[in-house]
Amino acid sequence: MLCGSAGAPADPHFFTEAVMKNGFPIALALATILALSVPALAQDATKKEAKTVSVAIAKPSDKTLPVASQNLPVYLDEDLARQHKAFKSFARVKISSLNRNHRFSRSRMVVTKMPDGTYKARYHAISPDSMVCKVRRSKSKTVPYVGVLSYKEQIFEASGATASEARHAAFHAVKVIPNRHIFCYKNGWK
Repeated sequence: MLCGSAGAPADPHFFTEAVMKNGFPIALALATILALSVPALAQDATKKEAKTVSVAIAKPSDKTLPVASQNLPVYLDEDLARQHKAFKSFARVKISSLNRNHRFSRSRMVVTKMPDGTYKARYHAISPDSMVCKVRRSKSKTVPYVGVLSYKEQIFEASGATASEARHAAFHAVKVIPNRHIFCYKNGWK
């Protein structure tokens, strides 16, 4: 235990005695902890002032749990990373399909005559840039992974003196509709 922690003796020589008794491994561990807990200083070569930089430190894992793919961090779980990549590819195809088959897609835009005699053209489109994919392991025995696809559907409008002019005018987004779809992985994303 470290000096001053719960249950440790309040003796100021505790650290020295622990090092003498347990040797080099404890001294190395304590020196590492102290070095990592101090904010790092970064200095710009062109300026004389030092800047404080936050350092992220990973906490030790729970030693009671065995290391398995179910409790690995996402960046270490290769199966989950592979499924995330596959889901992202599936999601791009799905968004392309949704754009192509949407009831109010650009190819099937709705042109409405307004009371003042002008025409307003309107269509819906999903931007692939708004796509966010999340994949997690499922607790189900039959469905190992669940993917969540989130995206923003935009409604675009333009107006003109005639219906043809409205169809070919410069469109601007008038509304954004957030969407979320949940997919299961069972021999492929469905």
